[in-house]
Amino acid sequence: MLAYLTLLTLQAAAPPAPPPPTQLEEVEVVGRRGAARVAPEQELGPEEIDNLGAYDIGEVIARLGERLGLQQPPVVIVNGRQVVDAGNFIGFPPDALVRVEALPPQAGALYGGDPSRRVVNIVLQPAFSSRDAQAKMSRPTAGGTSSVAVDGRRSQIKDSDTFQLGAQASRTTALRADERSAVDQDLSEQGAYSLRPETRIASANIAMTGALGDWATSFAATAQRQRNIFASQAAGQVVDTRQVADTVTVAGGVSGQTLGWSVRAGLDGLIAESRQSGLAALATRTQVLSATLSADRSVMDLPAGPVLVTADARYVKSRSETLDGPMDQTQSSQTLDLRSNLNLPIFSASPDRTGGWGDLSVNLGGRLTALGDTGADGGLNAGLAWTPLSKLRFSGQWSQATDAPTREQRFDPLRYGPPRTVYDFQSQQAVDITPLLGGNPDLKAQKTETLSLSASAGPFGRWGVQGNVDLQSVRSSNAIGALPVLTPAVEAAFPDRILRDAEGPLIGIDQRPINLAHIASDTLSSGLLANIPLGGKADGSSRRGSVQVAIAHTWRLDDGVTIRPDIPRLDQLAGDGGAVSRHQLTLRLDGRYARWGVNGRLNWRGPSRLRRDFGRDGPDDLRLSGLTTISVRINTMIGPSGAEPDTAGRRRSQGLRLEFEVENLFDARPEATLGNGRPAPGYGRNDQDPLGRTVRVSVSRRF
Repeated sequence: MLAYLTLLTLQAAAPPAPPPPTQLEEVEVVGRRGAARVAPEQELGPEEIDNLGAYDIGEVIARLGERLGLQQPPVVIVNGRQVVDAGNFIGFPPDALVRVEALPPQAGALYGGDPSRRVVNIVLQPAFSSRDAQAKMSRPTAGGTSSVAVDGRRSQIKDSDTFQLGAQASRTTALRADERSAVDQDLSEQGAYSLRPETRIASANIAMTGALGDWATSFAATAQRQRNIFASQAAGQVVDTRQVADTVTVAGGVSGQTLGWSVRAGLDGLIAESRQSGLAALATRTQVLSATLSADRSVMDLPAGPVLVTADARYVKSRSETLDGPMDQTQSSQTLDLRSNLNLPIFSASPDRTGGWGDLSVNLGGRLTALGDTGADGGLNAGLAWTPLSKLRFSGQWSQATDAPTREQRFDPLRYGPPRTVYDFQSQQAVDITPLLGGNPDLKAQKTETLSLSASAGPFGRWGVQGNVDLQSVRSSNAIGALPVLTPAVEAAFPDRILRDAEGPLIGIDQRPINLAHIASDTLSSGLLANIPLGGKADGSSRRGSVQVAIAHTWRLDDGVTIRPDIPRLDQLAGDGGAVSRHQLTLRLDGRYARWGVNGRLNWRGPSRLRRDFGRDGPDDLRLSGLTTISVRINTMIGPSGAEPDTAGRRRSQGLRLEFEVENLFDARPEATLGNGRPAPGYGRNDQDPLGRTVRVSVSRRF
């Protein structure tokens, strides 16, 4: 009886049988591969990328930067994520890309690093393989010099594993003054000095990424040799100068997840040696070691979204040693840079988040920079991003920071550059000078305050019309820059950098970077972009091509330099210390129809003035005319069109590609007159631009 009762109790306590399973006919999971943390401001898809006619991803990024009017190279992320070394990927062919995204200005803080720099997200094919080779030849229509360049590479992508091996070589022959009959022969009685040097470059590179357990790994190495040969005048004689520079760089790193953080660590090394004979015997060796560590994670989830924290550290140690020269010396420096940013979402337009007036977020950050024995300094940054509507975006960024001189600015090898023509106000003549180039080990850190406001809208309609407006204000003290254009006041301020012989004629200028007391600039940039379909119906069927039209305008509202506190501020827009154009305009056209592609570019800069005396116009000023240049490039495929991706992810077929380009189609050259209307010395037909119109032919093939 007891057993029977126990059985009845267990049956009563047993849960009811589950209902029979329901079978769904179709389940679709929607997600975008390689999406960044913020929606892009502009995006290039496969068609737009191919229309650019670029040879590698690096050229695609550069062209996108031109459209946006960027003043410095962007930060590059890959598949929506930061990587240890984005340089491992920019050498891949353009058809290895799924898309390229220009992220809005606030992305600089979202991905760590400098919040004032823009971020570009490149999304790669999950699988890609190619072997490519290119030969390029160019020559100005006036003759006298020519260039030949060859490039070969092997590229492969398989999920997170990538590999690229490449080699490049180029040679440009010298252009001598006696090969340009229009050059003012008063500049050189012998006429055999170089207008352009002979240059030879050979390089090889390898880059790969992979996995080691749960961690991603990367490795890259590059070796390059560059030779320059040019002739210049010294003590009434023509002297040949030969320069050789050898550079080897090695970089490696890992990235992964640890303790809830996404972490990236990298170690880079560089060794460079340079030698010069001719005007002076110089030999230097430079060694650079840098280590980077960056991390980010979500620390909490607010009603509008997760709070993101980023942290970055970079340590750089440089050493430069003079092996042969007027004096033996060794210079070294150490820099430690620490940054951190906090991104706070305020409102979100997402249906599963707290509603408000669209998407609204703010970011706050800090920075600490330690410069060897000179102490440490800090910086702050803040920003706001608002997207009230899906196609309307506003943002503002402010930052204040101390920036150490770069390795190149401090330790680039001391060397002489090829001769160039300048106008000497003191003698009122055009003079051939030999510039002194290289780094300045005595440079101090500069303090910079940047404020930028931007708005963008689009895309709209069938043509995907987009527009943007950006206002940027920069103020720098102890600013690192170049010597202002030579005038009597500049020479009085820097007498040791203006080289004259015993009789007074100008023979050289020391153009190594210097610290200027203060620099101020305000710039308003705007752009408009449209994508026009070709050969198709309204619904896009039977479409055979498209054309992208991009217009960019830059309006300089203010551009001033204070050399030293005891010298009045130089208004470069008015002509003090530099001839700066107030307006610049660029119009680009990139299109493809069936097998044919065309790329056109129009650049215009407005007139400007260079004053002899600060603060007032005079009859001896230089008045530079506006300049318009037009370049056209046409390419075609011979063989299968390769319009659709093949099994290796390639949009381009293995056929032959021919390209013909004319740079500066109408052979426009810089022109100038003096303030009283007389012709300006040094601005003859070939003085400032001896090349002029240049024809370029390239042949590339995929094997």
